[in-house]
Amino acid sequence: ILNLVSDSGTGLTVNGQLIGSKKMRANKLDTYFGTISIFYRPGGVGVTVGTAGIQVTDGRSNRSLAWAATSAITRDSVRVSVVKDSHVSVTVGANIQVMVLLHRVWKKHPVNVDFLGIYVASENQYSPLVHGLIGQFSREPEVRIHHIQPGVDPLKKEAVMEVKGNRLHVTRGWQKDYRRDRRSGSNVYCWFVHNSGKGFIDGHYTDYIVPGVRSFLRVP
Repeated sequence: ILNLVSDSGTGLTVNGQLIGSKKMRANKLDTYFGTISIFYRPGGVGVTVGTAGIQVTDGRSNRSLAWAATSAITRDSVRVSVVKDSHVSVTVGANIQVMVLLHRVWKKHPVNVDFLGIYVASENQYSPLVHGLIGQFSREPEVRIHHIQPGVDPLKKEAVMEVKGNRLHVTRGWQKDYRRDRRSGSNVYCWFVHNSGKGFIDGHYTDYIVPGVRSFLRVP
């Protein structure tokens, strides 16, 4: 379980639980998010999004929402909106929004599994205490890219990135954004940092492993 956003100031935590593909491919086991949890401590409201359905709890009641129907529910200042077989939007107050997309695969696929995609709004208003794999970038670090040159793959250039006092080898590539086109997605070009983000994220990625889906990150 990886902490994505942890903000003890607003009382919000967002965690993602990883699942693996059905078997290894090319000696590698692909991993995906199988569960996304959003927990808002002031209201005690928890939203657990899985590939099979959505659970909303507030300490007094437990409500199940299905992917098979469009629906919405509000608990205290947390609103959960489901678009049938597409995505869930979780809005906390008027300042924070998290979107979780459902990706279905052929049930009999020998390797792939159903998984979730997560999109955290860049304009979210956190407290100065926010951290996490995504939360730490609410304050964008100063980044400098130079020495751009052809890579081993002619479609992917390589370069040097200077960030946080580190010099990193990075590769130009793209990720898919499925928010508007759920079938094919659109390419979002970016620089890929190797070694699990070492030197770009604070610490090591294992520092963001938390014991439970509602856990806040323990920041030294």
